[in-house]
Amino acid sequence: MFKKSSYSKGKQLATERRFNQTPGDTNLSVLGYMSKIGTWLNLRQITTGTPGSDLNRERLKKIIDGFIEKGLVEIRDSENPKAKYEYKISEVGKATFSKCINFEPDIKFVLGLKDSGFFPTKG
Repeated sequence: MFKKSSYSKGKQLATERRFNQTPGDTNLSVLGYMSKIGTWLNLRQITTGTPGSDLNRERLKKIIDGFIEKGLVEIRDSENPKAKYEYKISEVGKATFSKCINFEPDIKFVLGLKDSGFFPTKG
């Protein structure tokens, strides 16, 4: 029996996670990325920066539109001539995201949330 390298295991887990990603996983990833960056972003920046997701532009636009309706994300005309709009997570969005990820380590384990920059373990 051969042992897989840690790189192979990590790549396999990332691939498995992407293909098994739920809508909730995607929403958390998008809000997490926007929260981490904290500045205005266009759709392309969000698509390429959101970790572990395989978002296309149309799907991301629907997600962002839902966030805007709920007051989680703000929208403005883009300062970049190549983009139409830019988006930024609102204070309500930051608070909502924080509520979604601040669980005790055992709860995070059950929910499948890994420790990372987006889902840090409570001190």
